[in-house]
Amino acid sequence: MHFDWPTPEQMMYRVMRLRRLVVLAVAIPVMIMLLTALIDPTFLTPNRATLGALAVAVLIVGHVSLFPNVTAETLSLSLSVSLLVISMPWIKLLAGSVPVENANAAYVMLITLAVLCTGVLMWMIKGLLNFIIYAGPALSLNVRADMEIACSPSVARRQFALQPQTRRGRILCGPEDQDGLFDVAIVAPQLADPQNPDQPFVARVVAKVLQSDEQSHQVMMVLDDGSVAATSLTFEPTEIGCRVTVSEMPGDFTAGMHLMFWLADQQADNMTEIADTILSEPARANGLSHGVSFLSVAAAVLSPRGPAVKRAK
Repeated sequence: MHFDWPTPEQMMYRVMRLRRLVVLAVAIPVMIMLLTALIDPTFLTPNRATLGALAVAVLIVGHVSLFPNVTAETLSLSLSVSLLVISMPWIKLLAGSVPVENANAAYVMLITLAVLCTGVLMWMIKGLLNFIIYAGPALSLNVRADMEIACSPSVARRQFALQPQTRRGRILCGPEDQDGLFDVAIVAPQLADPQNPDQPFVARVVAKVLQSDEQSHQVMMVLDDGSVAATSLTFEPTEIGCRVTVSEMPGDFTAGMHLMFWLADQQADNMTEIADTILSEPARANGLSHGVSFLSVAAAVLSPRGPAVKRAK
């Protein structure tokens, strides 16, 4: 998929929105560095530990700024860097076992090999995390978020509430049938359609409005696998406009999916996407950003593929 360089505003938003992910991804290798410094202070001095912690923080922040929709990859980067830190004493010991005149060259070669192995390990850990995330039974846990917007409750309701025969950004709703059901198509620009890799993925669900008035709106959605999700919205007037509260009960979320949803602060990101539309602000939401990952970019660089050329019969 196409990669888009973020603007400074988007980079700041991504770091703020993914703050939970950043804290976790930075904390893991930093704690390992501190533990390594306690075990072998001759290898990792306080100065080196401080510089290493700063380098890890810059690496993680840079990753989420450029690749905001690959939470599992950010965690795999953190874990693989942690293992690289653990292996450094052995690399230094191994480099010291060669003749003195070749020690520096051996150390550089071993570091280069370790970095390459870290990339492979990162890919393996990402695959394992993706398996763990979707494994296990679905859990009925409530996901809640709220946001205050400088607009009237009626305007907020028109934009946030899922209703028949409306279009709301990348969400298109069809007409209502005799049972009150209507089709909903949701474009996911960060995902590619398996059948058409050059096109964004379009998710389709069936929805029904359960209750709706000026202060609240409740919708039930039936997913492709038959599971049911419910969303409740409330609109409360405030001094600057309106406070919108979204409470959702996903029908197919496993424990790992709930964790990824929380780390990415996804519900608040979805609300930001709509709020920016209401206020005519530049798009910042991660849900509108690309789904390119660091590993996919690395694969394209290391193994480039030319465009397919259609030959006439």
